[in-house]
Amino acid sequence: MEKVSFDYSTKNIPTTTRTNYTKRLIEKTELFLKRLRWRAFFYLNPNATSKSINTYGFKSRNSPPPIPELKDFEDKLLKLTQSIEFTNNTTDFQKKMKSDIKDIKESNTMYVKADKTSNFYKMNPASYDKLLTNNVTKTYKLADTSLEININEEAKSIAEHLELDDRIETMAKREAFITLKDHKPNFQNNPSCRLINPAKSEIGQISKQILDRINSKIIKANNTNLWKNTNSVINWFKNINNKTKTHFICFDVVEFYPSITERTLNEALDFASKFDNITREERNIIIHAKKSLLYHEERPWSKRSSETSFDVTMGSYDGAETCELVGCLLLSKLQAKLGNNIGLYRDDGLAALDQTPRKIEQTKKEICKIFKQLDLKVTIEANKKVVDFLDVTLNLTENSYSPYNKPNNIPQYVHSKSNHPPTIIRNIPEGINKRLSQISSNEEIFNKATKPYQTALNNSGYDYQLKYNPEENKNQKRQRSRQITWYNPPFDLTVKTNIGQQFLSILNHSFPQTNPLRKIFNKNTVKLSYSCMPNLKNIIDSNNKNVQTTAKNKPEATKEKTCNCRKPNTCPLKGNCLAKSVIYQATVTSEHGTETYVGLTETEFKTRYNNHKTSFNNPSKKLATELSKYIWQLKETNTDYTIDWSIIATAKPYSNTNKRCSLCIYEKYIIICKPNLATLNKRNELVNTCRHNNKFLLRNSQKRSTKHSNP
Repeated sequence: MEKVSFDYSTKNIPTTTRTNYTKRLIEKTELFLKRLRWRAFFYLNPNATSKSINTYGFKSRNSPPPIPELKDFEDKLLKLTQSIEFTNNTTDFQKKMKSDIKDIKESNTMYVKADKTSNFYKMNPASYDKLLTNNVTKTYKLADTSLEININEEAKSIAEHLELDDRIETMAKREAFITLKDHKPNFQNNPSCRLINPAKSEIGQISKQILDRINSKIIKANNTNLWKNTNSVINWFKNINNKTKTHFICFDVVEFYPSITERTLNEALDFASKFDNITREERNIIIHAKKSLLYHEERPWSKRSSETSFDVTMGSYDGAETCELVGCLLLSKLQAKLGNNIGLYRDDGLAALDQTPRKIEQTKKEICKIFKQLDLKVTIEANKKVVDFLDVTLNLTENSYSPYNKPNNIPQYVHSKSNHPPTIIRNIPEGINKRLSQISSNEEIFNKATKPYQTALNNSGYDYQLKYNPEENKNQKRQRSRQITWYNPPFDLTVKTNIGQQFLSILNHSFPQTNPLRKIFNKNTVKLSYSCMPNLKNIIDSNNKNVQTTAKNKPEATKEKTCNCRKPNTCPLKGNCLAKSVIYQATVTSEHGTETYVGLTETEFKTRYNNHKTSFNNPSKKLATELSKYIWQLKETNTDYTIDWSIIATAKPYSNTNKRCSLCIYEKYIIICKPNLATLNKRNELVNTCRHNNKFLLRNSQKRSTKHSNP
């Protein structure tokens, strides 16, 4: 295990290739036009739907109908996508990033992130798998496949009742991973890790909204110090009376998320029901959202301490809200003994007591008893005048607070030459200055604390001097609320075309006063905000997965079969007809010239090829594709023709782990940006719904469950 420290933040974004940028632009444009079409459809057809349901933010999977009033706007936006111009905009920093990325991809090692510092550690796949397996088996056990089926079936039942089973997907089988706790003692000899379980049920998104409502009502009714950020902690600190005689009790809940049991959560819900009307259905949703599995080596694992797969994971949609609910229960018990002099932020707690040291020690023991009653462990320190809490140091003796940075953690910021939108780069120094000013009680403390931050800014290419500037409370003017539809094209330094300017010009000319959609589509209701391309951390994570997969799937003596044609010389792809997840091209040659058609298939090409052959021979299916239409035109005029098949590219189909279909996006890219390769394709496929995600929907989960019921 070798320590690797990049001398810049892994949030920096490298410039990308023209193909990758254009594909991402097409993806963002498609999402935007879908939202635009749906909004226009319901505006023009106010009575189109007879019932209204709470969708909890889940989008419809249906393809919106074409809107004639939007055609001019869509055509111009498509031309903009096709006419993007690029330039070679390279800097020394970008060259350095490209060199580092090249080294990362060429190595056969994994770069594992540290838990609370900016460090990375190079590990070979075998060592990483051993460490990961040890952490998994410590608290998890192999689960039967039927448990996964039962969880999805229960989720399906909930979704059907909410009429959302055609929008919510089954649990994504995201593989667990670890981060390294290099700040712990004796790390090199006995490395400790944080196990992250990213597998989660989408019902958790519903649970999150329910818990948000419940927590807000409890906090409002009890005036609970359930802190949301550092500023709320500082405001609490300022209101402490008689600081010279006051001492802190600082405590940390040990492994708060995984320590929450079903009994503890039920007790917290019983407590919450005093302040909010929690229906049986809502309670069932909250409990179900905690039923999760961990996936390791493509197999499901469940917690050893639970027979019902109950687990509050750190990566779950509602994990933080669940901790806040249990925190509200804890604070209600603690406040009964300590008053309102105690607060909690997730798993970190702080109390300020004006008592004798002996009395405070007794209070410390009482706090431990309360935690034990809820099956929670806690580390606690008492009689302290100075504490480091979150990212601030609180000092009762001097009545001051100052910025706190964890040991061995060197501040790093996005570089001024990073491939971020200019507005983000421009606001970074001011944001840092504002933050440091907020968590510094005076200018002297600010000046003492800013040295490492100023150095980090200078190293990141900024010419900005940090200066103490306490924020003044300004009365914000009331702004008119509007329903805004956002267009989020990706930003890249190599793009020469001013997309924002041209987009606003297209918007203004496509919706004149005579257009009935002018009221909802104008510069006040349709706005542009650039999105970002993958950063260095995303690239490292992707490379780690590739290295890990390659190490597990080493080439064996027996090769996978690529063709099953009886006569090899008749194979349409010359011995590769069993290829999957491909974008293919059919080249039709006749006396009229050469025409090309582009299509895709997630399954074996041979299956798709047989379907094409059927449409060429069966008159009832001659309108199935543009290719079959053209073939029948040739046949009806007795024109001889030949068809040559080839694979243009391979891409990954839709996966519910990353929510993207690279296969569909790649096909759209070829049809839109390389029309010479698809002369027969009439539709640009831009707003067509991906068909490959249907198998992941809860509505279709029963069929999948039956198929995969055996371990």
